Amino acid sequence: MQFVRLSCLALSVLAAALVAGFFYAYHCSVMPGLATTDAVSAIKAMQGINAVVRNAVFAFSFFGTLAFGGLAAVLLIGAGGWPLALAVLGTAIYDLGAFFVTLRFSVPLNEGLATVVPTADNAAAIWRAYLEPWMFWNALRMVMSVLALAAFTASLVMLIARAPGLRFPMADMSTKQSTRPEH
Repeated sequence: MQFVRLSCLALSVLAAALVAGFFYAYHCSVMPGLATTDAVSAIKAMQGINAVVRNAVFAFSFFGTLAFGGLAAVLLIGAGGWPLALAVLGTAIYDLGAFFVTLRFSVPLNEGLATVVPTADNAAAIWRAYLEPWMFWNALRMVMSVLALAAFTASLVMLIARAPGLRFPMADMSTKQSTRPEH
């Protein structure tokens, strides 16, 4: 059971790290980069990005953070203590601060942008109305994902630290003595 708990927490850490990095990349490069182009190009580029972002690779990080974190919290109920509290905290932070924010604010902004046909006359106003709120909500998602990552990581480290004698299946391979005779 301990190996399953650790595995779920490790997957929570991995998924949270990936999604936090995804939101971070948008915050510090993608959106500022699009903002330096003309509004028609920025809108068309974002429409293209939004059309392909819903894929299995993204789903692992976006949905996996919530699923693995929640599963880890359930599995830790028997273990209790700080690992459980931190797994619950990480899941709640991600759920409310990134997952819910995405569904409630970012997705509607993206869906609204998907319906526009940008022209030289309307693109600047459309882009301005989209960019500022999108950047605000993305910054919040980024920060909350990083906080969830920190909580999951702390939970994992604490769970490992309080499990003396914990053995990983592959750990024995590195500790076996060589059978070669010494000269």
